[in-house]
Amino acid sequence: MDALRIALCDDEITEKELLERYIREWDERQPFSVCVCSFSDGQTLLHSMEKETFDIIFLDIQMQGLDGMETARRIREADGSAGICFVTGYEDYLAEGYEVEAFRYLIKPVRREKLWEALDSFLRRRRRIQTFWPVETPKGQRRVALSGILYLEAFGHTCTLHSDTESFTVKLGITAAQEQLTALGLAMFRCHRSYLVNIARATGIERECAVLEGGIRIPISRKSYEPMNRAFIQYFTNCQNREV
Repeated sequence: MDALRIALCDDEITEKELLERYIREWDERQPFSVCVCSFSDGQTLLHSMEKETFDIIFLDIQMQGLDGMETARRIREADGSAGICFVTGYEDYLAEGYEVEAFRYLIKPVRREKLWEALDSFLRRRRRIQTFWPVETPKGQRRVALSGILYLEAFGHTCTLHSDTESFTVKLGITAAQEQLTALGLAMFRCHRSYLVNIARATGIERECAVLEGGIRIPISRKSYEPMNRAFIQYFTNCQNREV
């Protein structure tokens, strides 16, 4: 890693300065450089992101003008990879945070160890995201980024793997694919005899379908609705319990 780019967006100057001081102290322990940019409102941050990218964005929720939640929604429209960490004095926004995939909430006043844990957690999360799944295709061996997997669709003894960028055939049955991906740490759920979805990429569970990022809708069998809904809730609850 050449440098970690961090954005702080908070209209409370004292809180923003405190976060930056903690980040600088954390930076002294890292083998890479850290660049910190500060913003006082969401609109200025969004304008900056038209020209530059950030790895992590610490975002206050209650700000004058464009609030943090709406800012996060607009960030997600343009950047699906940036880590969003909400910094707030309230715990009432956890459910809305799922929508924008916030990886952590820090409650004000932020403690140094909580901020450091959040930074460490983000780096661990990014390393996991960079893990690959080696698979055999009709054209030969290739590796697939786990983070990009949306779902698999069964066709006899093979599957069609659908990722963020492409779809292709994997020479593997859907049960074997589920076993391998689960062993690699991906939260896969068999919602239908022909479909296997990555719960981490789901945005909602409806009676007849799972809704994935990008509005993709995958059928859910009648008997799978209740267990998948529980798995969806449990997955994101566990994420919050680990991160908060």
